[in-house]
Amino acid sequence: MKPFSVIFRPLNSVVCCSRILFRQVVVMFILSLFVLPVFAQQRQQQGMGDRAQQEVLVRGFVLDQADMQALPGAHVSLIRARDTARIFRTATDKEGLFSISVPRGRYTVRATYLGYMPGETEIRAIEEDNDIGQMLLSITGAMLHEITVTGQVIAARQRGDTLQFSAQAFKTNPDASAEDLVRKMPGIVIDPDGVKAQGEEVRRVLVDGQEFFGDDPNIALRNLPAEMIDQIEVFDQLSDQAQLTGFDDGERIKTINIVTRLDRRSGQFGRVYSGYGDSDRYQAGLVTNLFMDQRRISIIGMSNNINQQNFSSEDLSGFMSVRSGMGGGMQSGMRGGGRPPGGGLIGGGLNRGDFLIGQQSGNNTTHSLGVNYTDIWRDKVTVNSSYFFNLSHNETEQFSDRQYFIDGSTSQFYTETNLSERSNQNHRFNARIDYRINDNHTLMIIPRFSFQDTESASNAEAGTFLLDQQLLNRSLTAYDRRWDGYTLSNALIYRARLHDDGRSLSTRFNINVNNNEYLYFLDAMSNYYDGPVFTDDLIDQKSDETIAAWGLSSNLTYTEPLGEKSMLQFSYNISYSDNSSERLTNSWDITREAYTLFENDLSSELTNGYLTNRFGLGYRIRGEKYSILAELSYQQADLRSNQAMPYEAEIDQSFQNIIPMVNFTYNFSSTRTFRLMYRSFTSPPSVNQLQDVVDNSNPLLLTGGNPDLGQSNSHFFTMRYNLTDMVRSRTLFAFVFGNITSDYIGNASIIALQDTLLHNGYELPRGAQYVRPENMSGYANLRSLVTYGFPLSVIKSNLNITAGLAYSRTPGIINGQKNIANAYNTNGGLVVSSNISERLDFTLSYRVNYHFVENSLRPQLDDHYFYHVSEVRVNWMFLNGWVFRNDLSNLYYTGLGEGFNENFWLWNVNIGKKLLTNQRAEITLGVYDLLDQNRSVRRNVTDTYIEDLRYNVLNRFFMLTLTYNIRHFNVSD
Repeated sequence: MKPFSVIFRPLNSVVCCSRILFRQVVVMFILSLFVLPVFAQQRQQQGMGDRAQQEVLVRGFVLDQADMQALPGAHVSLIRARDTARIFRTATDKEGLFSISVPRGRYTVRATYLGYMPGETEIRAIEEDNDIGQMLLSITGAMLHEITVTGQVIAARQRGDTLQFSAQAFKTNPDASAEDLVRKMPGIVIDPDGVKAQGEEVRRVLVDGQEFFGDDPNIALRNLPAEMIDQIEVFDQLSDQAQLTGFDDGERIKTINIVTRLDRRSGQFGRVYSGYGDSDRYQAGLVTNLFMDQRRISIIGMSNNINQQNFSSEDLSGFMSVRSGMGGGMQSGMRGGGRPPGGGLIGGGLNRGDFLIGQQSGNNTTHSLGVNYTDIWRDKVTVNSSYFFNLSHNETEQFSDRQYFIDGSTSQFYTETNLSERSNQNHRFNARIDYRINDNHTLMIIPRFSFQDTESASNAEAGTFLLDQQLLNRSLTAYDRRWDGYTLSNALIYRARLHDDGRSLSTRFNINVNNNEYLYFLDAMSNYYDGPVFTDDLIDQKSDETIAAWGLSSNLTYTEPLGEKSMLQFSYNISYSDNSSERLTNSWDITREAYTLFENDLSSELTNGYLTNRFGLGYRIRGEKYSILAELSYQQADLRSNQAMPYEAEIDQSFQNIIPMVNFTYNFSSTRTFRLMYRSFTSPPSVNQLQDVVDNSNPLLLTGGNPDLGQSNSHFFTMRYNLTDMVRSRTLFAFVFGNITSDYIGNASIIALQDTLLHNGYELPRGAQYVRPENMSGYANLRSLVTYGFPLSVIKSNLNITAGLAYSRTPGIINGQKNIANAYNTNGGLVVSSNISERLDFTLSYRVNYHFVENSLRPQLDDHYFYHVSEVRVNWMFLNGWVFRNDLSNLYYTGLGEGFNENFWLWNVNIGKKLLTNQRAEITLGVYDLLDQNRSVRRNVTDTYIEDLRYNVLNRFFMLTLTYNIRHFNVSD
């Protein structure tokens, strides 16, 4: 790896103005740190005085209205009247008493308790000790049979933008995880692509409002036991700065917050396990959590070769980005975010309880260790940090079959068999430090660091054919890659509250640095056919590549209240990013026996900078039932690129944009909410997309960049409707998402019908392909989802029904002709989850998808395919400590190419026996894929081709596993 100074090498190539801008960003932030406290102090002295800064005590009791008994563990919230973004929370003790210190002012005090109607009261907290007396809560009207007067547990509640589920309303077995619990909740889906809630990807899971191993949703759900959970909250988390200012900036992250039970917040819990099976299959792991109220330490570790993984996308950014000879332009279906619906991995990618099959294809061996630490220091500093280590090895066999759309009379087929092997080592560190200096000053520090070291090797055999099976070309390719890289970032957020009514100033400063170094070895033999005549092409090359980038950004935000219901926001943002890429390619010199023959066409050197200045004005108004937020920004962006190889070029582009944002929320009642949001933003091209160099890692499918690319401009809108019937335990959620992008960066392909000379002088042989990005118009994406959940009292279960529609319009260019790929997707499903008892837990699910694709260039290649997945999962505890677990799935996939249609059963069975007096230990004999039918297929649909893929998967094996569950709560600090 090169010296650390490589990071800052791009600075030497940046023009003088970038140095000035660098200093301006830093100086702007430093000055704000000095100016804000002085300004804040002046405003406080003028409008508030010292007395208003003092905190006072608010206390009271929460009792049952019927018998005046205490309600221990009731949640109490104090909401500031003039600034509802400021909420102070606490809980009652065993006597029903609560006490909390808050700044002087007017508050709404709200008390909630499961099975009871919430209670509210108003208070002016101006004395040193404010006693509000008794808050009496009445039990909800929903009752069970008349013999026993017991309140039915409310399954779901709607609190503003937050949907709360009660864990007590969903019965699971004693050994269930948080993942098993949330599977039962309406609107939440866990599949091989990740966790989705209300139709959107869940990108963060919190535990009692705190991060747990960074932003990885899988770790918390898989390693926390369900028995310690009180509530599951689903909401869109605002950005850090928006949470401080109370002014929604439209940057939201779909988040699940796990609220733990009060009697489970002190203790040690987790599990340790070890297992061995036939074919030398093994697994071992440790999960331990030490919770001491505010201080929490979690340690997880695992080692196995049965595809059990706990990766985040960051861990796999290098591991799975190995160029496997597939060329450019490939898109995976059903991934969202602007890609057309068109596929989904089935078979070996399903989670299987104790046999957690990860999302990666092939066979995987994993060794990992993680530590998470959370604490509050001196009631002012909240610290959350985590470290995660992965050491992984993957072996994949992949077969792919593509059909390209060329014109109205010509099509082309490409097949490839690829054997690859990869090893990856990853270190990841995340931290978040929240320092509440006082009631009016807050500082956040958010550092992140990751390092990866990857080695990979692949061998591919590929060929291209015409419709009549005429062979155009074929190749044998060996491709090795070594890669190491690191990413470093830090964010500082400082906020000063200038007055009690919501006036504030805040600033944010970000720095990002990353450096990646690659070493490639390519050895390929290709044959190109023209009737009976064919030509050979031998390639033996070595490439060294370095990609480095750094970026700085800062903003200043001021909020000014206009009365009690409305507010203005003024903001200024400045950011600059610098990216450099250098790739040097040399061919093997037979005479010198070394890689000394320089290949200028395959080498490049590029530096580009992107500067943005944005000024914004926003307005927010809140009524009793509605909230409207509108913001209008003006943005000036400048993109400068300098290319030295393979030819000299210089680009200087400027863009001016008006960027609107509107957010409207209307609460019909406490149980019905409607929300509409529209926003726009711009995206610059990446350094790889700008780099005009040929990548010949697959000699038949070449790729390159385009230095003439401009930024894309996207417009997004979402509509949501939530209905939560607490009495009948019914929930309804409807969601619509749309995206229209102008200057969309799509793929322009050249499929050579004869030997063709590219614009950069590189010769493209007949039958080969070359893909480069270009700005295009006409991209659109639309998705909708409806989820309805209600109880089935006859069988003591819950039923969740889901239906959705999706449409995408993706432009592409093939041999100079524009093709529009219109993709339609209809999907639906239902889940029946038991609520009978903790000893019998079953889940029945069915998912169905139908896809249809239309192409403007070649309508005769319009395609449709269908798949469904049905599953029966049963966990049954019977007799004296015996456990039976059954997981049976049927996967049916039709409409694919020849040899890819599948209809098979995947059956996993476990039988176990609880041991020891407390039944904390268990010995289990399990068989994975009992029928030995497991398969893995995938379909990708893009603007230029349809592709079917088949992978190797893990097949039948037996394993004997010993597990011990750690459960020791109420441990003294």
